[in-house]
Amino acid sequence: MSKNGNVYPHLPIVTLKIDGPPYPRLPDSLATFVTEGSDFYLNATDDVTIWGGDYLGCPDDATGSEVSSPLTIDGFAPYSAYPDSYNSLLSTWIEALGSTDEGSNPDSGGDAGQQIAIASYINPLGDPASWERLLTYDTQKVSVLVANVLNGPDYMVDESWKSVIDQAASQGKKILGYVRTGYLGVSQQQFTTRLGSHDLADWASQIEQDIDKWFELYGTSLGGIVFDEGWPECGPNNIYADLYAYINNYTKRKHHGVYTVLNPGSPIAQCFEDTMDTLLTFESSYETYTNSFVPNDWMPKDPRKIWHIIYKVPQDQIASVAALASSRKAGFLEMTDDDQPNPYDNLPNEAYMQAVIGAVPGGTPLIDDLAEVTSSSVVGLPSDAVVSSSDYSSVTLTWSSVENALGYAVYKDGVQVLELPASLTRATIGMIDPGTSGIAFEVRTILALGSGGSSRLISASTKSLPANGTNANVGFTQNGDTVVYKADVLVPYAFVRLFIGTKQPDIGIVHGWPIQAPGVTLGMDGQDTAYHEIVNYLVEGNDFYSGFYKYSGAWYETAKANADWSWTSIGVATQSQSGYTYTWNVPFAGTDAVASEYVIQGQGYAPLNNVFMGSLRHYSIL
Repeated sequence: MSKNGNVYPHLPIVTLKIDGPPYPRLPDSLATFVTEGSDFYLNATDDVTIWGGDYLGCPDDATGSEVSSPLTIDGFAPYSAYPDSYNSLLSTWIEALGSTDEGSNPDSGGDAGQQIAIASYINPLGDPASWERLLTYDTQKVSVLVANVLNGPDYMVDESWKSVIDQAASQGKKILGYVRTGYLGVSQQQFTTRLGSHDLADWASQIEQDIDKWFELYGTSLGGIVFDEGWPECGPNNIYADLYAYINNYTKRKHHGVYTVLNPGSPIAQCFEDTMDTLLTFESSYETYTNSFVPNDWMPKDPRKIWHIIYKVPQDQIASVAALASSRKAGFLEMTDDDQPNPYDNLPNEAYMQAVIGAVPGGTPLIDDLAEVTSSSVVGLPSDAVVSSSDYSSVTLTWSSVENALGYAVYKDGVQVLELPASLTRATIGMIDPGTSGIAFEVRTILALGSGGSSRLISASTKSLPANGTNANVGFTQNGDTVVYKADVLVPYAFVRLFIGTKQPDIGIVHGWPIQAPGVTLGMDGQDTAYHEIVNYLVEGNDFYSGFYKYSGAWYETAKANADWSWTSIGVATQSQSGYTYTWNVPFAGTDAVASEYVIQGQGYAPLNNVFMGSLRHYSIL
């Protein structure tokens, strides 16, 4: 290369160990390797047939030595040492030679070949046809899918999701349950847990409870967990990387053989390399991927460690993007022609999907086995564990650290519900029914060796809800074009939404999003009818960003089909949460919204709850 003036040749001479382990079946090699100690010896062959033609070694008078003279080298340049254009040529060359390696070559077939992993946030009840297509695709090509019920597992089985999870498992696909990690509460957004906490221990508590809830609801059909909103920085003394590794080990110990993915959606530090089976390190547009891609500053041992998601990819660029991803050591790939704000809510058309499937060789995920656990839980330590607080659906325990502890296990009524690293001495146990009394908790210390201590039970209770249920102090004030809504939401939900209606005609069919009100009546013609509040505006988000939307779906009042969830952004309506109190500031200028006609809805991790305010009600035939 140096004699060439650092101009890269059209085809590689040597960038990988292409003959001998781990590449025993690569045909028609240009060279063979001999290993002696830490040295590799490259022996060029005299006559190699490639692509039906002859490749002859350089004549002796050009090289100044015999063809059989060995060239000693001390290693191989990593992919990162070469530009993408060169790596793309390398991928094409190896593929043309017909390699069927199952080693670390990212372009090989077999188990290690590039595969398709899809963040399939498509409601199977609303779009069953897309799931029918997903389930028919070759498992060696489309190997990983994601189930996202309500930013997590919710609190009860969703039968439509259970059906696709079971079917995917029967075909050998890995379908992963979605778990939020909120960037562990340390990002600019300062995300909170569902209970409104930024505390690292509370995030760890919620994450582990969501993991176990997924497997409680969907059993062994679930192939693993994808941990979204992953924080990509190691932290002081590797605290964040170590916590993700601890959560990964917890998952694999309790649910054997599962596959784990961490998604920061951005480059990630090498301290995370062994925290999960796969790391999703790119999640952005085709333009960014081709023009301003930022790689990790380290290369994975196996390309199946890396997953890239690229949206807004033109169909005629699918093959080139797949080759580019392969050169960047991305063993998993998702491409879609969809765009923001949600590129994952539908499946591209069949021609597009077949082009994606045809662009990858296929394989299977790499799942690391968990080493045997040699530690033991010692009952009764620490001795100062106490209930520090409780509310309607959760209890928080705190304790002092124990010398030489490897971690702490928390038990509820004799069943382990959490396990935390030694750096965390607090746990919040959620998803408890309001008004539950006499709950018995224990905190046990995990030690490598040792015994002693007697069982010490800590009794706790949760508050009972008021007579009017999970919402209280609901109301609004209007000042010009700005309307401020407030409500106390006493239990945590995956989503707390504000819907606003318009002045509807007394006669005529009403268009909008229907929210069913309590009670069903029997119509005069013998058909059941249900009362609905018809709304046309939505506010949804969090403290960091909350959008204001107008209904753009096709549903009308007398329609029997499911209403389509389709909303168009019309601006921002700020939302904030302080304790139980939610506050929304909504700009009414340019809308036909009626401030007094609104619904506050809580959904996920508790029974669906709608608080209707106003008088407009309409009915539809069930």
